[in-house]
Amino acid sequence: MQEMMDIQLVNQRREEMLREAELNHKAKALRAAGKGRAGRRSTLVWEMKRHAGRLLKLLGTLKNAG
Repeated sequence: MQEMMDIQLVNQRREEMLREAELNHKAKALRAAGKGRAGRRSTLVWEMKRHAGRLLKLLGTLKNAG
């Protein structure tokens, strides 16, 4: 019985590793495709969201303090 459990665990781990490898491959392909045309734009969008978040946090702090 223990041997069957071990085999099932090995098979489950193998399937998980295959899924993870496939996911990593797809993510790498997406990054490579988007690097050329959207690299600067995505950086700009990220920076704008970051600053907007900091501003909202500051406004929330001021609202709670006052």
